[in-house]
Amino acid sequence: MGIKELIDLLRENNLTNAVRLGILLALYYSGGYVTFNDLRSSLEMPKSSLHKHLTALREQGLIEYKRGITVLGIRAVVKLTDKGDAVVRKYLELVSRLNHKA
Repeated sequence: MGIKELIDLLRENNLTNAVRLGILLALYYSGGYVTFNDLRSSLEMPKSSLHKHLTALREQGLIEYKRGITVLGIRAVVKLTDKGDAVVRKYLELVSRLNHKA
């Protein structure tokens, strides 16, 4: 049941793409908020590719992607939503359960 539940969670939230899952995990572990440029630099991917992944995550309601005020001025920021946080927590719980079964 555990692996099926994990696969269902990933499919339901459009996270079968490893980059999208990685973005959510990065946001979760960075406190839920990061600038677009910091994320792009970390992932070493073109702006257009990152924008495509962020759009898919935003459409699922997992992130907010908008302009915000930072210490460096106005920047495009990416923020984990409550739904995104809940999905990451569920993902980590399911992976943890699978690890304990092994």
